[in-house]
Amino acid sequence: MDDIQFIAGKEMTQEEFFHTFNELYNSGKQIVLTSDISPNRIKKLEERIKTRFTLGVQADVQPPDFETRMAIVKRKAELLDLNLPDNVARIISEKIKKNIRQLEGAVNKMKGLTMFSNETPSLSMAQRVIKETLIDAAPSEITVDRILSDVSASFGVTPEDIRSSSRNAQISLARKVSIYIIRDVKGMSFTDIGKEFSRNHSTMTISYSDIKETLAHNSDLRETVEDLIKNLKAM
Repeated sequence: MDDIQFIAGKEMTQEEFFHTFNELYNSGKQIVLTSDISPNRIKKLEERIKTRFTLGVQADVQPPDFETRMAIVKRKAELLDLNLPDNVARIISEKIKKNIRQLEGAVNKMKGLTMFSNETPSLSMAQRVIKETLIDAAPSEITVDRILSDVSASFGVTPEDIRSSSRNAQISLARKVSIYIIRDVKGMSFTDIGKEFSRNHSTMTISYSDIKETLAHNSDLRETVEDLIKNLKAM
């Protein structure tokens, strides 16, 4: 199950997940969960679900190193019966660094070109394929809506809550974090940020200053915000 953090704050979904997890676990099934945020930092996630996560191994998955990327490219070429010269495999491995699917996709494109255009795998072909792959994978624009969606999932509230005038402590914190991230990632003025929340410039300035001071002293919250910013920029 991908993006497990999105069940935070959803009572019925967590209830269903809890029973489904138990059924699979008791049946000896393998369960794989992914999250952009460490489980112990997901707000409004029931404790009984957090304890289930500790039953298995938690792994921080990082992009593959060069040697691993080379091995992936060569293995994929072998499976496709594609004679890929070492210098071609090397340039693909050097240029495509973050995503295994992109590596495999590049090799698939190379195979397709050799089949339909009778070209032999070469550096020039690889460069064309790499350019197409990286353009296709270019990160989408980081919009205010995307930021609010990610923050709301992390804090167990909704984007509508964040935009509202609610003074609930959790919603207020999520709102201040959103203002901080919008300012940090998009560089918007406090006047423009205020328009997003139907508030004035001074309110945004005060909220930003408050959360910036809080982050300086709250390491857990600072890590959460840093993770949110990192994930936004990586997408």
